[in-house]
Amino acid sequence: MTGKLNFFKTLVGTIVLARKFKPILGKTPMVAILMPPTIGGALANLAVQLMGRVPVNLNYTASNEIIADCAHRCDTTHTITSRAFLERVPLDPPGEVIFLEDIKQSVSSKDRIVAMLIALFAPKPILFRMVGSEPKTEDDIATIIFSSGSEGIPKGVVLSHRNIMVVVESVREMFPHDKRSCLVGFLPFFHSFGYSVSLWTGLLEGLLTVFHPNPLEPKPIGQLIKKYGGSIMIATPTFLQGFIRRCTPEQLASLDCVITGAEKLPERIQTAFNDRFSIEPMEGYGTTECAPVVSVNIPNIECPGFYMEYSRQGTIGKPFPHQVVKIVDPGSHDELPVGEAGLLMVKGPNIMVGYLNDPEKTAEVLQDGWYATGDIATVDEDGFITITDRLARFSKIGGEMIPHNHIEERLHTLIDLTEQTLIV
Repeated sequence: MTGKLNFFKTLVGTIVLARKFKPILGKTPMVAILMPPTIGGALANLAVQLMGRVPVNLNYTASNEIIADCAHRCDTTHTITSRAFLERVPLDPPGEVIFLEDIKQSVSSKDRIVAMLIALFAPKPILFRMVGSEPKTEDDIATIIFSSGSEGIPKGVVLSHRNIMVVVESVREMFPHDKRSCLVGFLPFFHSFGYSVSLWTGLLEGLLTVFHPNPLEPKPIGQLIKKYGGSIMIATPTFLQGFIRRCTPEQLASLDCVITGAEKLPERIQTAFNDRFSIEPMEGYGTTECAPVVSVNIPNIECPGFYMEYSRQGTIGKPFPHQVVKIVDPGSHDELPVGEAGLLMVKGPNIMVGYLNDPEKTAEVLQDGWYATGDIATVDEDGFITITDRLARFSKIGGEMIPHNHIEERLHTLIDLTEQTLIV
């Protein structure tokens, strides 16, 4: 299930799959995918997208009831999955099931040769016609990503092609890379970070991408990094702890960029990772509704007579290109002065279309193009953003708003713990 992805082989494999899916899927507009981040999972997503359909990656860590509910809300009639995957994660795929193993067995040498000729010589209009695709615009739906459900029933976040492409273009500007770079992808595609960055950025930037299906297996991921010379790794702070415990410095020696997101990067984990592997993880921030990247720290630029600061300890960096942020009063939504804590608002072409079939919740968080993140933050005079905590994770003590994460950080420091052990 582990493997690497490069552009031409990917295109040929995508065309083969799309031509095989065409008679099975018919005209169904949305297709459920229940697959981990593997070559098969990536090709399934790309084939569905090439056909002009909307891939919906279902959260395979959720219950069968939630998976079925998410598929029902998208009106999907088919689910693409793998028998090998279902042996490891026993789930009930909703709708008519398409097993990749069956598709693979039906692929002949002729299918591969035809796909290769199409990839080499067919103009785009002919290619799209051969796989049953219809013309799309940047405002059409690219995918639906379901939230974690931490605040109730998972919300279906509708993302357009423009939303995804803005993130890809921003990554192109912000992260140093070239055609020799290798992206390490182990975040699931049902996570917007994994979908936009691990899947689409690597492909559209022409980067070699190495996939591993389980982010909780740092040792084999470390072996892959060493084997393929992985240079860019996207992770979460929780997963970094596994690398600290189980990987050797030699395995991760080729990395020159480690970006974390999805949760706060504690200083203790950042320091421990840097001490062991001689590379400092950079903290970023995003939400599914922002497709997902909002801001990130990147390495500072320093040369004789020139210095640009792009990273600052304790912050989530500066806003990504094409985006603006502001801090407002949570109650009145009046904009607050520089340095004062309030609700973080984001505006830009990466902001979601809305929540699936839920105009009321969409209206709650989208106002005049501004998305209310639900996070409390400050922005300093240099533009660096510091997240204080979630709006729901504050206690009012003596008239003062006290963020729970500050208490947690202090407790972990006092007892010298690098792992998240205590929760307020």
